[in-house]
Amino acid sequence: MAMLRRARSYLVDHPSAVTLAIFILVLAHLIVATWISQVAPPALFVNVAAKALPAAVSSLAVGVASVAAMVGGFAGVVVVFGLSSDDERFRQVRLKASTSLRRNWMSVVTTPLFAAFGSMLAATLATAGFIPAALWLLELCTLLAAHGALRLVVLLSELVRVVHAADEAQKTQDDEIDTDEFLGG
Repeated sequence: MAMLRRARSYLVDHPSAVTLAIFILVLAHLIVATWISQVAPPALFVNVAAKALPAAVSSLAVGVASVAAMVGGFAGVVVVFGLSSDDERFRQVRLKASTSLRRNWMSVVTTPLFAAFGSMLAATLATAGFIPAALWLLELCTLLAAHGALRLVVLLSELVRVVHAADEAQKTQDDEIDTDEFLGG
């Protein structure tokens, strides 16, 4: 159990390790697909007419690009929220976890944007007739967009915990009675 916790902590603190794992996973899928063609992404489109295939793959790629761009945009909002707070707890978190936060903030912004632009490249490749290349690139971009979205949710969850702790501390401070004011001091 402790080993799983350490692995999770490492993956949360090192987004580049997850990104590298995604690249390796797609490469491994590509290698396996050279022997077993039924597991290659083009196999998902065997029932699509050859004339409609470029448009279908291009449309799918544009859809992935739009989702990835939305994740990247929302990530920017979350990062600005975390950077701009003047609360003491936020300052403590930023100081204590600065290296990890920097890596995560950069990852949640750059990974989905890379996925968005890569998906647009996949759409272009599909339109030009390079369907297999487009689908492999689209697989990579889909996984990168998912990675960015999941990492963003984890980061947002942690920021919400900090906000909750700050709110609780403020409520406790507000609930304290100043005896000088109470007794007419």
